[in-house]
Amino acid sequence: MVSNAQPDFVHKLVFLGDSSVGKTSLVQRYVYDSLAPDIGRTIGAMLHVKSVDFEGAKHKLVIWDLGGQESFSALREQYCANASGAFFVFDRTRIDTLKHIDDWLNALYNAAGKVAVVVVENKMDLEAVISDDQIKGMLEARSLKHIQTSATENLNVNRAFEELVREIRTSKR
Repeated sequence: MVSNAQPDFVHKLVFLGDSSVGKTSLVQRYVYDSLAPDIGRTIGAMLHVKSVDFEGAKHKLVIWDLGGQESFSALREQYCANASGAFFVFDRTRIDTLKHIDDWLNALYNAAGKVAVVVVENKMDLEAVISDDQIKGMLEARSLKHIQTSATENLNVNRAFEELVREIRTSKR
């Protein structure tokens, strides 16, 4: 239950990842509890806001869904400025989407400093082409948390947001 009271915390969350990994679907599922069948590509960035009660406090989440096309790479750092935390989303059916993690994280860290990041392995409803060992190696090398989701099946979507807010709150203490 969310009240109209002023939030205790405001967090800017950015979604990072290549085109078509499911960033917009995850945002739509979380913010609007729906999934439009004809979601197009995000051009530039889309902004969404959701207020939630979490661990006894009111949080206002300002969610930036960044377009993943390479043509927008020059804007990444601008969109990431002042971020409280980020999701890096990859598609478990396309290994190249995981291999680009450093490009995305570098843009984030250059703009916002070392902020909380949760890696989201999306499309759990589809057959994986990336091995668990490949994923584990990439994440351990960067000391990042990982959660498996499916926007289509609404699997762990809320949990991913809770985990990122928890990481942000922990890092601020």
